[in-house]
Amino acid sequence: MSQNGQRDLDVLCFGEAIVDFFPDRPGVPLADVATFHRHLGGAPANVAVGLARLGARAGLLTLVGADEFGRFIRAELAREGVDVSGVGTHRTARTGVTFVAVGPAGERSFTFYRHPSADMLVAPVDVDTRLLARSRVFHFGSSTLAREPARSATLAALADAGEAGCLISCDPNWRPHLWADPSEAPALIRQTLAECDVVKISDDEIVPLFGTTDGEAAARAMRELGVQVAIVSLGARGCYYDSPGGSGYVAGEKVDVVDTTGAGDGFMAGLWAALLPQLDGRSLSGAELQIALRYANRVGSLTCTKFGATTALPRKHEVLR
Repeated sequence: MSQNGQRDLDVLCFGEAIVDFFPDRPGVPLADVATFHRHLGGAPANVAVGLARLGARAGLLTLVGADEFGRFIRAELAREGVDVSGVGTHRTARTGVTFVAVGPAGERSFTFYRHPSADMLVAPVDVDTRLLARSRVFHFGSSTLAREPARSATLAALADAGEAGCLISCDPNWRPHLWADPSEAPALIRQTLAECDVVKISDDEIVPLFGTTDGEAAARAMRELGVQVAIVSLGARGCYYDSPGGSGYVAGEKVDVVDTTGAGDGFMAGLWAALLPQLDGRSLSGAELQIALRYANRVGSLTCTKFGATTALPRKHEVLR
């Protein structure tokens, strides 16, 4: 894996930016929660914020509504140092809202209000090829593949990113409820993964996407699609990787878990923050990739220590402590 050229954005993230409402304490059913706290959310937005906090130059390509929540999202991203020149405003659709229920052990579930929301209506015309030309890495998920016009926009952005010479990164973060027919998802997601250089999937996604419970087999299947670095995240146990430089397990870190929301997004931010300085036109060694994955595991673990997907995303000095 290599990448050349002078570009002023390290990673351009594509996809949903929404507002998450979290209860003021864990273990309470949403019906019994009296007080919620508002947070920036959406997996690609979380990755962009995580990258910015780790010192990378990140941007986001999405749509928000012409409403107060849309203004909140744009302001929060800008405050975090994320390039918002690709954050457009949909003329009629509202910004997406999600209520997050957090269990006593940090497990979470979601209640979505997106019927559809602005981010789900991004169209091919909204894909800014100038932003792609400025970016070293294009990162996306699978939520925008769930329906049109966002599906066509995702495929167009993927093709344009390849033509622009970007490295392609994906964390599917599959949400079956977003699909009118979830059975369509595995084949389409695998089709897009075949265009990717780096892919991370979680261990609870390997059965629906690859038909196996074996993380090693799922990683091999991704490599057979053409993925250069295939990663299966294993929660607190760390991750497994398969790459041209070798394969193996990288242990996770123990933390006091408060909320697991955004842990995978923190992992992706940490991974690219560690990889970006090494993309100097040569392939990564297995040892270098393991160092990057240990860093990614640490960032993902720290993300679990507070409420909210972005709240606990660490800054560089907090990771190195």
